[in-house]
Formats: sequence, C-alpha cells, structure tokens
Amino acid sequence: PDRNKAIEASEKEFGSLQESILKEILPSHPDYEKAKNQSTTARELLDIKRSGEYKARIVKQGFKENKTMADGPNFNYYSHVARLSTVRMAILRPDRKGRSIAMKDVSTAFLQSHKFPDGMHKYLSVKDPVKMTWRYFEQSGPIYGESSAPIHWENTIAPWLESQGFKRGENEMSAFTHKEKDILVVLYVDDILADGPIKAIEWFFDVLNKRFKCKEADFLTPETPLDYLGMKVSQVNDEIYITMDDYIENCLMKLELPESKISQLPITESIEGKGVSPLLSPAARHYFLTALGMAGWLSSTARPDISYAVSRIGQHAADPTESALKAIKKVFYYLQGTKRLGLKSSSSETARDEPWEFYCDSDYAGNSESQNKRRSQIGICATINRAPIYWSSKVSSVCFANADLEEAHADMSSAAVEIYGAGNATIEFLHLSYVSDEMGISFPKPIVLQIDNTAAIVFANATAVKTTLKHIDVRQHWVRLLRNKKLILPKWVHSPDNLADIFTKILTALVFLTLRNQMMFELPQ
Repeated sequence: PDRNKAIEASEKEFGSLQESILKEILPSHPDYEKAKNQSTTARELLDIKRSGEYKARIVKQGFKENKTMADGPNFNYYSHVARLSTVRMAILRPDRKGRSIAMKDVSTAFLQSHKFPDGMHKYLSVKDPVKMTWRYFEQSGPIYGESSAPIHWENTIAPWLESQGFKRGENEMSAFTHKEKDILVVLYVDDILADGPIKAIEWFFDVLNKRFKCKEADFLTPETPLDYLGMKVSQVNDEIYITMDDYIENCLMKLELPESKISQLPITESIEGKGVSPLLSPAARHYFLTALGMAGWLSSTARPDISYAVSRIGQHAADPTESALKAIKKVFYYLQGTKRLGLKSSSSETARDEPWEFYCDSDYAGNSESQNKRRSQIGICATINRAPIYWSSKVSSVCFANADLEEAHADMSSAAVEIYGAGNATIEFLHLSYVSDEMGISFPKPIVLQIDNTAAIVFANATAVKTTLKHIDVRQHWVRLLRNKKLILPKWVHSPDNLADIFTKILTALVFLTLRNQMMFELPQ
C-alpha cells in the first residue's frame, strides 16, 4: 500500500549518491563490460522509521570485494574507535562542575569522507528494486559496507579536528582535546561526544556544521537524556547516570522471555559442558549466541555486575549446551528485575579526597568446569567516586611467571594468582592513567592498588621470598612495574570491601548484593 513511498525513498538514495560518489555506467559506455566484470555487488535496504518516514540505503557487500585490486596491496584497514572506558571517563569525570555533555551525529559520515585519490575509482553494481534490473556505477569515494570506509572517514575527520586546534591523543586516538577552549571530544565513528563549557561545545558544533552535514545536537539536561551507543545518559539534579534500561527492554522483547520471571543473581551454579548436558540444536545455538552477544555488550557498557557471568558462560560458546542456555537466560531474568541499575557519578561528591580507587582480586582455580582447565579468574576494577570506569573479568593473563611458561599454565598457589592479577592490573591502570592525562582528567600517582592477599603485597614490596613463588622471574618488566613505588602502592583491603571480588567467582546473594550496591545505583523514576 505504500509502494510510492518506498519508490520515492529509493530514487532519493540513488540520486543522492550520484550527486556525490556514483556515476552510472550505461550499456553504451565503453567501460560497461569492465564495470560488469569488476563491480562489487551492493544491496539497497529499506527502513521504515518510527516517524513513518521511508529511508533507503545502498550498502556495498564489502566481504565480496577483491581488496588487493580495489585498495592495493598492504592497505591498512584498521580504524580507531573510542574505548568504552574512555566514554565512561568523559561522562563520569570527577571535576564535572560547570561542564556540559552533548552529542552530535554526522549524517552519512562515510559519504562525506575524502574521495579516492585522483585517477582511482571502483565499480559497484546494485539491483534496482523497482525495475529488477542490474545497474552499474563508477565509484569515486567510500560507501557504507566497504571495508576501507571507516579508515577513510577517520583520515577525514581526525586531521580536520587537528586543524581546528584540537590535539589528538596518542594512547587514545579517538580522544581530542582543545586546551584553549577546555573541551574534550570523543569519537566513536560518526557518533561525537563533547564535554566542556557550554559555550565551547556550541563553538565546536558550529564549526562542525560548517564542514559536515550533521544532525541536530543533543545536550544533556534533566529533561533530555542522551542515547550514546545504546547507553542512556541521564541527569538527576547534579548526578549523572549511565543505564541500559532501554537496551535491556529491547533484548527481552527479542529473546521473548516471560516478564514474570526474575532472578536475584546473574549466576548461581556451575554450567554443565559437552558430554554432561545435551548440545543445543542449530536454532537453539543461534538463540544462545544472540543472547550471549547482547549480554556481552551490556557487560562492556554499563553493567559490570554481569561481567563474571558473561565471561564464564562465554567459555561454552564453541559447544553450547542446554545448561549454558539456561545460564544465559538466568542473566536476562536478573537484568529484567534490575533494568534501571547503572553507574552514577555526582559532581557534588566531596567526601573523598581522591575520587579514584583501584582494586584487583583473583580466584585460585575455583572454576572446575572442564573447558576452564583449572585456570584462575582475575578481576580488575577502577572507579571514580565509586562509579566503575574500567573493569575486567578474564581467565587468561597477559603477565607470565616466566617467558618459557605457556599463558594458561596451571597456577601453583593463590599468592601466585594474586600476583599475576596485580601485574595485569598495574599494566591496565597505567594505560588508563596515560589516557586520563591526555583527556585532561586528574589521575593519582602513585596508584594505590587494593588487594586482599597479604602474600601478594609482600611480593610486590619485595620484603620476603616465598618458596611457592620461585617460578616467578622477578627480572620481567611487569614485576618491576609492580615493585616501582613511584607508580604502584599495594594496599591490603578487607575482602568484603574489595570490589574486584564480584568479577572472580560465583558469590552468595549477600556478598554479591553488598558489592554491587557499592558501585551501582538505580536511576530514579
């Protein structure tokens, strides 16, 4: 019934691209046969927006492209996007008083990238959805779906920002600061987050509009929350929250889970692997992997409370069982009852002399599931005013006792596990300090690393030699970092107060909720 709207949207998309990067090659053109033979196919996709508007977009099937022929040998396709810890740091920074947060999207950013170098072009073919005939085009610039499009966009926007007086981070290449204007800009492809005085943000958005076609800017106010990468950023008085309640609602709807089922905890028991629990059918496997992907995004953005559960369930992704499916559903039953929980930072926080806190903890071979191979779980957490900025829950380690030992070798003692964890934490927190410095956000030195294992502290302080720790080569760089008192000061913390414990093992309800409620808060209605 809305055929005319769909056709109009299609014609608008073809027309727009032909005004910018596409030139149609008709049968009478001398390069027509060449275009037919060398073109990469594209699809035209139709979307009906909530407003009722029909929107068409032509997307190249980049995975079919002969990359050597298209972009030349040794082309570097890698492009940078902001780390989520960078985004959280920008939003939840401790010195926010007088600063505003806003976001702006560049419209069809890839199409606004610099065109291909002179003399270079590609060929693209797309089936006309109305006439049902193939159309061929000469392509002079990047298009959506193309493997090289993200780096072409980065090579357009980053130099332009630098030309406006911004300095690009070297440790976080998606963060740009303008010292004179006191403004921070974080890029996640075409999603731009700005943090600074409101006048500075308005200046930046004005020059951005003059260079690129952009959508209207959105400023964070008590009345208008922001949606950045699926994270809902809300302001309540002087407090800022990051929650995922809208995203969780969408997940629950797609997974078709019963609304009445709620779990107090995200994980409560071991998962039975292949050979014990039946393997999933192809359809159930697809469902499981979809749910695991959704949970993974939640644990990476603003739900650190499910990170351990996602890490443990993810170990079963290669051979998912009915037990693993039950476990991932339980995560969503937990999220269903805690949709409005999120991260919170208050600009009026004065109780803490130092807003940053750092924790690490490890669980010594506590996961007996066969696929885990008795590896230990390491948890790391950094907070600002108790709001988690960086966290990690992993079984693998980047610090080795000895270069000759394999990464996943069996640990010899709980002290060794804690030392590896402290070594990992040291490296991660030092990197966090470099990024924080580039973003103009204060960061303490030395870092007070809170650990609940006295043997690990003794080792870090080099005040004793333990026979069970002889396999650790103290000449290694990470050990020297751990023992550098200008960088790290290990401090004992009582286990119930070690926030990193929530990332290492299955906890009782009392312990889990006590730890969770110290770093996560419910968004007020």
